[in-house]
Amino acid sequence: MATRARIGIENADGSILTSYHHWDGYPAGLGFNLVNNWADEDLLGAAVALGDASHWADTIGEQIDFDQFPRSDAYYAQNVYYNRDRSESWDNVKPIVYNTYEVFEKSFLRRTPCGEDYAYVLRLDGTWTQINQYHKEVKHDAEDSIRTEKARMQRLIDQEAA
Repeated sequence: MATRARIGIENADGSILTSYHHWDGYPAGLGFNLVNNWADEDLLGAAVALGDASHWADTIGEQIDFDQFPRSDAYYAQNVYYNRDRSESWDNVKPIVYNTYEVFEKSFLRRTPCGEDYAYVLRLDGTWTQINQYHKEVKHDAEDSIRTEKARMQRLIDQEAA
């Protein structure tokens, strides 16, 4: 089962460029990956501009065979995009642009474009905002809460393994 998310970046003109993300969109998964690996606005902007993705790793990567089974290490080591790697129509998977952050937040809290549970937006000031659609909760400057959630989940995993 997927935990879907939307990844966004605030542009200099105040617009928000966003794309869909299918797997592990929860804060301890995608959220943690984003705050640790995607805080560079140029890199994040280039990644989001490639459109909707199955999953993100810590690099944009190169075109791969989406339907390759069993999945190779390369599949999990990079971002996997629906257009680039699965040849889905660009019109169906291209990024969505919102005129302002306020428009994006209001729209996301009301009804998500693809049933996303979370949204993460890199703001112009370099901070991450996390939106939880289910709880209608917005966390500005969310890096600390994302790291705390990752640590909590790791403790649970460690306890289960012990």
